[in-house]
Amino acid sequence: MGFRNLSAEEIDLVLDKERIVRIAFAADGEQFVVPVFYAWYSDTLCGLTTPGRKTAMAARNADVGFQVDSTVMTGPWEWASVVGQGTFEQVTDPGEYGPFAAVLQRKLVDAPRWAATMLQARFEELGVYAWRIRPANLHGRAHGPE
Repeated sequence: MGFRNLSAEEIDLVLDKERIVRIAFAADGEQFVVPVFYAWYSDTLCGLTTPGRKTAMAARNADVGFQVDSTVMTGPWEWASVVGQGTFEQVTDPGEYGPFAAVLQRKLVDAPRWAATMLQARFEELGVYAWRIRPANLHGRAHGPE
C-alpha cells in the first residue's frame, strides 16, 4: 500500500461524489471544526445550514480550511482525501443558491424520514443560511494498493 497525490480530475471526482465536508473556522483566538453536508457546484463547496457558531465565526474571519474524505466504499485502509483553504461566504439571493440547493437535495435523497423532518424543523425555527466556499487551493492524497 502506498500514498499518492490525486490529479485535478480525481480531486474533482472526490468533491463531486462525497457529501460531508469538515470546515475549520478560526476567529478571535477560537477554533471550531464542524462537519456539514455540501454539494460541489460550479467549482465551489455549497450548502445550507442554520445560523449559529460557524456562521458567526465566518462573519469575523471568512478564511477557512476544509477536508473531504472518501472511505465509505473502501473502509479505513483505502481512502482519498481532499484538503484546501478558501473563503466562506453567505449567499443571500435565492436565485443564486436555488440551483446548488437542488443539487444538495438530490445528494440527500436517501435521508431517513426522521432526519429530513428534524432538518426542516431546524430551518423553520432558526432560518436557512446558504453558504459557499470558494477554494483558493486544493490538494488531494490517496492511500491504497500500488
